[in-house]
Amino acid sequence: MFHKKGPVWRRLCAVSAAAVMMVSGIAEGGGGMVEAAQEDRYADVSGYEHLDELYQDYFRFGAACEAISHWNDRNKEIGNLSKEELISAVFNSITCGNEMKPAYNFDPESESLVSFNAAAKEMLDWAVENDMGVRGHTLLWHSQVNPSIFAKDFEAYEDGKLTRSDSAKLDEECLVDRETLLARLKTYIYGVIEYTYQNGYAGTIYAWDVVNEAADESNEDGLRRSYWYKIIGPDYLYYAFLYAREAETLCVKQYAADYGLDPETDDLSGIMPKLFYNDYNEWFEDRSDKIVKFLTQDRWNENHAKVQSDVIVPDGDGTIYGDGLIDGIGMQGHLNDTQDIDQYMRALQKYSAAVDEVHITELDVGCSRTDESAWYYQAEFYYEFFARLIREVENGAKLTSVTVWGLTDDASWRVDANPLLFHGSLERKPAFDAIVMAAKGEAFDMTVADTLPEAGDLLIDFEPYVEAGKAKNVELKEAGILGRGTGHQAVLKIAQKINHTEGAAIGFALQVSRKEQDASMKFDVSRYAGKTITVTMHVMTDDKTIRMGLDTGNDAVLAETDSAAEWTKLSASCTIPEDVRAAYIFVETDGAADFYVDDIAVVCGESGGEAGSEAVSEEAAQDDASADPEYAADSPETETEEPGKKGSAATAAAVAAVVVCAAAGIVLLRKRK
Repeated sequence: MFHKKGPVWRRLCAVSAAAVMMVSGIAEGGGGMVEAAQEDRYADVSGYEHLDELYQDYFRFGAACEAISHWNDRNKEIGNLSKEELISAVFNSITCGNEMKPAYNFDPESESLVSFNAAAKEMLDWAVENDMGVRGHTLLWHSQVNPSIFAKDFEAYEDGKLTRSDSAKLDEECLVDRETLLARLKTYIYGVIEYTYQNGYAGTIYAWDVVNEAADESNEDGLRRSYWYKIIGPDYLYYAFLYAREAETLCVKQYAADYGLDPETDDLSGIMPKLFYNDYNEWFEDRSDKIVKFLTQDRWNENHAKVQSDVIVPDGDGTIYGDGLIDGIGMQGHLNDTQDIDQYMRALQKYSAAVDEVHITELDVGCSRTDESAWYYQAEFYYEFFARLIREVENGAKLTSVTVWGLTDDASWRVDANPLLFHGSLERKPAFDAIVMAAKGEAFDMTVADTLPEAGDLLIDFEPYVEAGKAKNVELKEAGILGRGTGHQAVLKIAQKINHTEGAAIGFALQVSRKEQDASMKFDVSRYAGKTITVTMHVMTDDKTIRMGLDTGNDAVLAETDSAAEWTKLSASCTIPEDVRAAYIFVETDGAADFYVDDIAVVCGESGGEAGSEAVSEEAAQDDASADPEYAADSPETETEEPGKKGSAATAAAVAAVVVCAAAGIVLLRKRK
């Protein structure tokens, strides 16, 4: 198990699998990690920089969000006053993550085929009240669509059974014909757009993703073989944009007076949203070429022989763009911190040359690293990415909006990658500060140490613990314990009944099994950058010599001792460089025999003394237990051993221990068993 000396740490509702970022936990009083559902425990966001203002000369800055009422999920944003405050302070645009998709608004029993769901209305009302722009997402998609729209009598069948699944393989005999589906598509798009004008949202919705994710570069024409494609044909794209343009052109005149405008004399562009095509992975050259082709080069309505409309540019060339039916392209931007930024910017330039506007619609940057320097690399990428965006706009790129896909890591659809700008506590991440630095034209001068929270003393004794009434074992990756070596890696596992910790009910230790001397283990200490620490551990092996060292890119042996085929203590002090990007304490031997490790302890400070018995002080443990009566009340009784016995720190007074977990500083308070 893990122990940490210091103030009480609070349980969080979510635990991410981005395991080794365990050090990113922030103790209360330092900006703290808190329960996601307790709005009164969130970080104070009043002093945060306003990204919308910092970037106002370049583009809108938005965030995707969802409504608590839609999912009955307190971790969503709209309906959570603290999260609403953060969104309204920092951003000037939102995208409904799900609420405006066809799956939640299509109604086959309605004459308009639309019944706007209450959560979408709630979010739009909130946007109006907070002077927040909205990107409408989305009118047509192959996913999150009720398959009944494709079926006769609105009854979709798969293998003879009624289905509502958007991934169902529908029975051919239940499918409607081309003209029927075109009529339904038109009715639905008209119905959604008219609803927004009727209810006062036309001045709030500044863009619509008319078609989402239609591309498939593996096909010669670049189009996905969805049911829209299979029933209507590839020109469904043209019709979708045509119907959207017709609907808003009709509504803008019909409802102009409701917005205080004269339809004959006033500029109506402020209540006429721009129309976008949106997709993912658009920075790959083959995919971007196909997207540009089917939007701006393929003549779906050549000589306007197929369909005529007042909204089609009279001298248009029959393409979606040439006929004036589309305004821009949305680039989703689900990236990680190793992404080729140049490649992305080349695609931005390509789309800027092809259409009138470009939006980055779903930006998030996953952490590729699993050690404790992950926040640094993510911040560095965000800085470089936004610095490049500024430069591209200054050089003529037509980027007018950027939206990050979510607010906090714990609620992200990529929760394991921790890709966003805020922790679940609403504490801003280094990535947020990096974006601020880019906007101000400041040099990126963060160090790894800057991105790490205060780290305290730590003990890992590998013993099981009780969490939520269930016995659990230590997860090695979450503890920052990894394999080391350049060849075949060692197999790391927790072994039973071989242990150094006296008083353990069963007894556990780390077993390192290997076939090569080069294979060993390492323990991540990157969070102690800039600190002097004393590290102590106990090792047992049949090999003759044991070494403990520090790996910061270059190896330094800290301690070496002879082994007597029994538990041998190694202890040494070292200073972790402040500018280190990754630091590990490693163990190796002079042979290839298996070895065992137990009671890994870290004590901060030059005079930290012998790491071990001081790793969790009795006073700190008592403070932790008494500070949380709920946990103290149901704590298993703990035996106290006499001082001086082996592993006494693991059992004496470790009443309230903490497990430092992976993502965004998630920390679980737990008891020792």
